[in-house]
Amino acid sequence: MKFTKEIKAGLIALLAIVGFVFLFQFMKGKSLFTTDNIFYAKFDNVEGLAASNPVSINGLKVGQVDKIVPITDPDGKIHFVVKVIIDDNFEFSKRSTLEIFEPGLMSGKEMRINLAYGQPMAKDGDTLKGAFKLSMMNSISSQVGPVKDQLQVVLKRVDSLTANANQLLNDQNKMEIRALLLNLNRTVSSFENTSRQTNALLANNDPRIQRMLDNANLATISARTAIDKYGRVADEVDVQKLNNTIDKLSTTADKLNGVVSGIQNGEGSLGKLTKDDQLYNNLNTASDNLNKLIEDLKANPKRYLNFSVFGKNVKD
Repeated sequence: MKFTKEIKAGLIALLAIVGFVFLFQFMKGKSLFTTDNIFYAKFDNVEGLAASNPVSINGLKVGQVDKIVPITDPDGKIHFVVKVIIDDNFEFSKRSTLEIFEPGLMSGKEMRINLAYGQPMAKDGDTLKGAFKLSMMNSISSQVGPVKDQLQVVLKRVDSLTANANQLLNDQNKMEIRALLLNLNRTVSSFENTSRQTNALLANNDPRIQRMLDNANLATISARTAIDKYGRVADEVDVQKLNNTIDKLSTTADKLNGVVSGIQNGEGSLGKLTKDDQLYNNLNTASDNLNKLIEDLKANPKRYLNFSVFGKNVKD
């Protein structure tokens, strides 16, 4: 069977197209002869991630990123759905997370599956939980930011302190500081003079100092003598007699308390006098009558006393 030039040209073009598609897919890392599993994950940030970036499990490449689809919510918030293709030879739990990370300082973004264990197992078409790990530079930037803010606060405080120091060192304050230093120098000079005089007195054995020391010694000897006398007096005290006297005073106090308690309880004459209201009222009445009798006796003495020179009693 003979092929015409047109058929040959068509076959060649078809083979070229198939070869181009195969080469394109191969360059993207896809295999045309195996069936892979597809998984999805949702992210708020996919900075640096692109299609065909590798996907690994524990450092081993098992797939790649197929596409990134942006989705806008009704409230205007944008998130991204990442589609990845994983070799179907790898099985893992659906609890595993799909994380975007940067393996090195100068490398691009990649994705990895952080394995978790337990049922159920992930199946083709499942949506995994997404995670985003800051790159080293971003992490350093996030840590440098607060430090920079604190450094700015410190610099502001240093500026304020410098301004206060400049204000402190104005002309008037400088003059006052000079005067203070001058007075301090004078005070130090006075102390030096006093020290020289004291040393001179001690070196010359001034009799005034000797008299002062002698007086101090006499005062010390007198105090020691008084202490010794007090110690002897304390030793001569008969402790047994002192205790007997204290016991007798305590017994007397107990008896006195008993007498007072008896009076308060109405015992004895004093107790009855303090507790018997009728007796108290009778005594008051008798006292009142006696006062009246004495007043009447003073007013009319002849009514009670009659005298006669001849011995004759005259009665009213």
